[in-house]
Amino acid sequence: MDAEFVQLQINYADWDNPAIQSRDVYEVARKYGKPIVVMEPLKGGLLANPPEQVTNILKDYAPEMSTASWGIRFAANLEGVLVVLSGMSDASQMDDNISYMKDFKGLAADEEACLMKARDELARIPLIPCTTCNYCAKVCPMEIGISGSFTAKNIYTLFNNLERAKLQENWLVKGQGRKQAAECIKCGKCEQVCPQHIKIREELAVIAEEFGQKRQEN
Repeated sequence: MDAEFVQLQINYADWDNPAIQSRDVYEVARKYGKPIVVMEPLKGGLLANPPEQVTNILKDYAPEMSTASWGIRFAANLEGVLVVLSGMSDASQMDDNISYMKDFKGLAADEEACLMKARDELARIPLIPCTTCNYCAKVCPMEIGISGSFTAKNIYTLFNNLERAKLQENWLVKGQGRKQAAECIKCGKCEQVCPQHIKIREELAVIAEEFGQKRQEN
């Protein structure tokens, strides 16, 4: 049976992210004329409080607008979007959403340019260039959730939110039956197959320390 609509994770931070591929899946949906329901327009709430340098760009342009509004409006501005799902924690957040969406007519050209500038600023933040191909996971003798650990670390780097990063790591690593970064025995097999030439052993050691992990004794 043909799908009546598709639900996609779309936000301005993940638009060109090779791991999420928001733009690519959006373009496939448009190619086949499927209405789109957007989830994660604020990347789990992280874009409601983006990195300081990104917040400064958005606030310099429109001091009266919430940083959350940019993420919601980015998604709503895309052609073919039927609904943008927004998780709200209190009445003030609901009031904020209503204030800019009740008469939403799309983003102006200069607003789109501002968002592009914000996205470029996000891209300048040094992240682990993992594309989640998971070639490393296939050869890891310890069955470590390497790509999940890297995703969690990148969230920590971007948003300085250790609790959120640990939740992501718990879901993507332990939740998938993989082991944590601290279990790395530094054999180097992962680095031999990594297309991005990431120094995986070094990155895992940093993650284990920052996330307070300790190797399990057998």
